Amino acid sequence: MFGPVHITAGGLEIREFRAQDAPQVAAFVTTRDLTALPPGPPQAVTEVDAWLADTVRRRLDGAGVLLALVARVSGEIVGSIALRDTDWRAGRSEIGYGMRIGQRGRGYATEAARAVGRWALTDGGMRRIQLRARVDNVASLRVAEKAGYQREGTLRLADWDGEKAHDLAVFSMIAEDL
Repeated sequence: MFGPVHITAGGLEIREFRAQDAPQVAAFVTTRDLTALPPGPPQAVTEVDAWLADTVRRRLDGAGVLLALVARVSGEIVGSIALRDTDWRAGRSEIGYGMRIGQRGRGYATEAARAVGRWALTDGGMRRIQLRARVDNVASLRVAEKAGYQREGTLRLADWDGEKAHDLAVFSMIAEDL
């Protein structure tokens, strides 16, 4: 299981979601601005409290960790980052991130991907952090590269968006890359 996570990186506080985040998470659900939340966000305001409690359970169960990206100046949740599909025997986890539309282009995703990857490889017990991004998602590809992940190749037609298959670029970070 991952230990508690609290990282300060540039203008961000990177921490677990907590009960006090319920009003902001509920606002994202109400406005359907779910890009700030990890995959599987609550779909109704009535689900927010249970979802927040489940984020802690995931870490304690060893499945991964869901983290809020909080702007240090305003206290606003600007996005999220997660470690998921964790394989403790292999020492591997996959990182994913999402930013609110109005917060993109400020370097937050790059700061977070770098800091959480470093944390996972030093304090989190991982040997490898993997990142996959659609090859047509230029912004996400840039984030991975700027954050120090090494591109390893392409998984052809590995992602399905409900209508069409897409290629995924595969990146990784290992301790030697730090």
